[in-house]
Amino acid sequence: MGYTYVMSDIHGMAHLLEQMLEKIRFSGEDTLYILGDMIDRGPDPARVMDIVAEHGNIIALKGNHEDCFVEWYENEADKIANGYLYNTYDILMGGETTRERLPEYVDFMKRLPLYRKVRGQGCCYLLAHASTEGILRLWKRKESFLWDTSLISRQTGVPGYISVVGHVPTFIIRGYPGDPARIWHSPNGRIIDVDCGAAFPGHGGRLACLCLETGGEFYAADSGGLSGRIWRNRQEKG
Repeated sequence: MGYTYVMSDIHGMAHLLEQMLEKIRFSGEDTLYILGDMIDRGPDPARVMDIVAEHGNIIALKGNHEDCFVEWYENEADKIANGYLYNTYDILMGGETTRERLPEYVDFMKRLPLYRKVRGQGCCYLLAHASTEGILRLWKRKESFLWDTSLISRQTGVPGYISVVGHVPTFIIRGYPGDPARIWHSPNGRIIDVDCGAAFPGHGGRLACLCLETGGEFYAADSGGLSGRIWRNRQEKG
């Protein structure tokens, strides 16, 4: 019997994702949910998306960064004069293979679901990038799943469920304490934030992964400009 894992906000830090899959010994019997924001900020968004696409048991949800990229790409006619706010477009255009596959990456991001319900260990988990409250509503608004931070602010959650989200780095919730970021649990136990700011090592950020069955927490951190060196090596190799 496999395990169910959740992580979020990888933000192009593909080497941390690779480290994490090794650390948890991710196997074909396991399932991993990634709660969006696979792209932007970090050096290798293509590799993150490729890893997801290569594994049928990795289920990625849409984050606000994927949604913004698709909206910009499909609606901005002059991509030079009105460039994308973050680095994903330049990175994908900077390699021959990724440039050719750019429409494929856009289609991949466009088709990502907004939420999932996961049952296990006698409870039901609600998974979404920023807020899960819209999952139980008849009219589902995309913006609430991708942007709404009030779930974290109120810390009340959805009665009868455990919400697992990302979007807000946990070092912000804790007031920038300076120590390595860790997964945040609301006092009433209804909300878990797994975004530990993987792309912000200066704030103690690292990639976090939660096992739903055991409650185990796993972490992978960037070190000494490693992400930049990995990206340059991959660019040189085409």
